[in-house]
Amino acid sequence: MSNFSNKAEYENAVIKISGMSCNHCAQSIEKTLNREPGVLEANVNLAAEQAVVKYNPAEVDLAKLKGAIRNSGYEVIESK
Repeated sequence: MSNFSNKAEYENAVIKISGMSCNHCAQSIEKTLNREPGVLEANVNLAAEQAVVKYNPAEVDLAKLKGAIRNSGYEVIESK
């Protein structure tokens, strides 16, 4: 039996990011997001300037994830 919760409890978010200039930047953000409680998986794509995050909204919200990115020194691009 798996320790992971039902997959239906997780949501996917795409967060646009600016300020990344190299793969190290992307890896740094990815590590930061993956350390957040409730994050199952985070992948950052430098070329696409975005993070794709699978998370449990009962444990962490999108605002906290965006805050973690901003606290790492990068800008979150909000959709209009």
